[in-house]
Amino acid sequence: MNVVRSAGGGNGGNNDNYKIDKENATATSPISRPTCSIAELMKKTKFSKEQIRHLYRTFKQDSPSGQVSKEHFASIFATLFPTGECYRYSIFLFRNIDRSNTGMIQFEDLITVFSILMHGSIEERLGWIFDLYDLNKDGKITRVELLQLVAAVFQLIAPVCKLNYAPLTNAIEERTNQLFHKWDIHRNGLVHKEDFVQYCLQNDVTLLCIEKLKPDICL
Repeated sequence: MNVVRSAGGGNGGNNDNYKIDKENATATSPISRPTCSIAELMKKTKFSKEQIRHLYRTFKQDSPSGQVSKEHFASIFATLFPTGECYRYSIFLFRNIDRSNTGMIQFEDLITVFSILMHGSIEERLGWIFDLYDLNKDGKITRVELLQLVAAVFQLIAPVCKLNYAPLTNAIEERTNQLFHKWDIHRNGLVHKEDFVQYCLQNDVTLLCIEKLKPDICL
């Protein structure tokens, strides 16, 4: 998705591409337009007017309808991991962006995520990552949820032909057990957001990885 690659760049240029009028509507292809103004998005995010317009132009180039379905999102994500099985992870990621649970990603959804990951505090970025692991969005991570996410990550990088390979399955279980043991501070089979954030804030390796999110998104 080009808008991902453009999230950190673009000083604006033209000022006529973020509009909430009927500029792109047609009789056969209904257009989903932003529901808030640039001024509202500037307050909600930490992007300038020029950056918002740049991101919106790029978003509309990828998604002329003004919204992204699960299937379209998964197909775009698949280009980043051509040798792996990425559908499962892409759906988890889609759900964490589509927080209103509409089944579609709107421009406002994407720009809000970009703002958190690029300009948010460490705590805000860790909170977003926790929400990604919290598959049913109930404020807690169970071992089953963590196992599903870890398996999805392994599937991104492992060749499809080896997904049922026993050593890979064992590695997924081992990694899940390692992480859950560290995060389940109260040893009650649940990881709460405040415990997850607190653990990560005290782990230098984790903090370094979080910091790397910024330049990766800006590329």
